[in-house]
Amino acid sequence: MAKKPSFTYAPSRGKGILFLVPLCAGLIALEIFLLRHFYVTDVGLQFFLLLIALLLIAVPLVFLLYRLYSLLFSSYSLERDGLHIQWGLRNEVIPLNAIEWIRSPQEMTEDVPWSVLPMPGAYLGTVTVDEHLTFEFLASDTSTMLFVGTPRSIYAISPQNPTAFLNGFERILQMGALTNVEWTSTRPGSWLLEAWQDKPGRYSLIFSLIILISLYIFVGLRFQVNETISLSFSPTGEPLEEISSTNMLVVPIAATIIWGIGMILGLLLFQRKENRRVSELIWGTVPFAVAQCLAAAIMIF
Repeated sequence: MAKKPSFTYAPSRGKGILFLVPLCAGLIALEIFLLRHFYVTDVGLQFFLLLIALLLIAVPLVFLLYRLYSLLFSSYSLERDGLHIQWGLRNEVIPLNAIEWIRSPQEMTEDVPWSVLPMPGAYLGTVTVDEHLTFEFLASDTSTMLFVGTPRSIYAISPQNPTAFLNGFERILQMGALTNVEWTSTRPGSWLLEAWQDKPGRYSLIFSLIILISLYIFVGLRFQVNETISLSFSPTGEPLEEISSTNMLVVPIAATIIWGIGMILGLLLFQRKENRRVSELIWGTVPFAVAQCLAAAIMIF
């Protein structure tokens, strides 16, 4: 059986690698540096500030590492049934008969918007201009970018050799389509973006994080002032048996566990549309639960 004709093109990776690799390496080095100091720091304000910094730096690091992974494991394939785009865990199959045109940026008649957080190696995301015009970015380099027009949206891609890609497209058109492939779009974790766009979920995340960070800073400050605390008082109001302040670590730890369980449970429920009201209700309770932990810490100290 003859092999089905296919032309595969890698995205332009040079600029992206030169940008993303040093950035990821710098953040990893900073994480290691902070982690070494974290392990030798006594419990106190500096201890909690280092912990907060470690967690905050981990977020952009994971984000950038995935963008680097996507850049390295991506391709544009032209086959007789359509255009296959693989970008990391994202997969898009556009039927050949759905491709209306392919243009360079200079040939575009529409104003091209930028995707969210554009950077060398990662021009990604969906930008809606109006109800009839949407741009879908799956590209790495503006200098090699091509725009693929379809009835659904305009796709921005960046094959390393745009001329070779256009020649391959002409060759596929000359051979003609063998089958009508189904238009498929695989977006792992797309519900995460939908969850961020959900106002109750977004506000809950922001406010609960602010309260949680405030709790860590407050407990860290009190550690420097109070070496011991009393959890009980005599009828006259005098403190009874005192314990070490390090026992108060249980309050921010418990708040973090509550925050993590609430956010993750809400995300899991958010995947199904019929459960989204329940997930919003769970997210709404998280800031109040964390605030109660902060109030408890203030009362104890």
